[in-house]
Amino acid sequence: MYRLTRKPRSKTDPRRIVPAVLTVGATLSIACTGSGDDARRSANSTDAEWELVEDLRLDAEVEDFSLVGRLYVGPRREIVVPEPQDSRMRVYDSAGTLVTMIGRSGEGPGEFQHVGPVYWAADTLVVGDGRLARTTYFLADGTVARTEAFRFWNPNFDVGRPDSTFFAFGPQAIDDEGAMLGVAYLNLRESAELVVLRVPRDGTPGVVASPPQYEDERWSVTISGLTNRVPFAFQPRAEIAPDGSGFLFMTADQSTLDPTYNLTLVRPTNDTVFARSYAYPGEAIPDSAMERGIANMVPENNLARRFRAGARARAPLVYPPAVVTLGLDGTIWVELRPTDHGTPVHVISEAGDPIGSLLLPARSRIRQASLTHLWVTESDELGLASVVRYQVIRPG
Repeated sequence: MYRLTRKPRSKTDPRRIVPAVLTVGATLSIACTGSGDDARRSANSTDAEWELVEDLRLDAEVEDFSLVGRLYVGPRREIVVPEPQDSRMRVYDSAGTLVTMIGRSGEGPGEFQHVGPVYWAADTLVVGDGRLARTTYFLADGTVARTEAFRFWNPNFDVGRPDSTFFAFGPQAIDDEGAMLGVAYLNLRESAELVVLRVPRDGTPGVVASPPQYEDERWSVTISGLTNRVPFAFQPRAEIAPDGSGFLFMTADQSTLDPTYNLTLVRPTNDTVFARSYAYPGEAIPDSAMERGIANMVPENNLARRFRAGARARAPLVYPPAVVTLGLDGTIWVELRPTDHGTPVHVISEAGDPIGSLLLPARSRIRQASLTHLWVTESDELGLASVVRYQVIRPG
């Protein structure tokens, strides 16, 4: 996703790691509401204990990873590990065996200036490069199949261009009809609206959904065309299913001591599957922390006082959730604020029902998920990230 700041190896034997009941003082139940419905109802399955069993580890030192952040899981459960510092990717099969290494720094075929989103068209690996404004298709053995220029790409984010309806389109998935899906900005001449764009093979774009906007005054301050986020305010998320089958939008309401996060799942036909709010534990933000955040949000200039005043007026009362992942099977995984013992995670079904919870091991971040497995990056004390796959064990 692209943000506008100016408006417009070794494998281990399987072993049990952690009993994953979610506890925050006491066992937490997840309450949810329908959109616009104040009545809360608890799901019967949210007290279930989920466990994680490690069944694959690509160790940072053994694999000699450089910098690992994102990772991607393919249709055959292959694992793609981008190494952006080296402008390349490592491709492992589902057993953790290194199959090939793709890319290097450059501008020629199969080379990158920036390793962007990774996705699949059937069994062909697709990689975007925002700096070169192109998409490269790779066969399973790493051979370059073809390269395509980005459509609707304007690196200068020039909202005033009269010849462009859409700009900053970043493809993130290909649907079963071969159309590219991703977020873009719709040029409204005096402003820009974030949209989910579908571009079929003939190149005719169509808006299929409208996610929450970054410039919303609930989590940002906009003055003189410049937008800055409010400290500790959850920034809206737009997740696209790896197969292009749906879009998930997430926001949070941190204005009370009983906060909620809000999820909306939309199909490419623009049909809303569900829109619900879910309660999560509210940990109050200390006044001193909020003041530090506001003081550091913008450099000293003639607009600083106005930005800080706006942020104080919108200051959240509690810490936000951390992040959300739309899984391979349509399940939704919401990571809350990390603790010393790990990160509490809520699991939501494709229909929007809370179905379980778990505690993710410390210094771990979910990168992909399903009801059977989690793929995470796990950082050590030096900041080196290993890739770990866990089997998800559910009761019953």
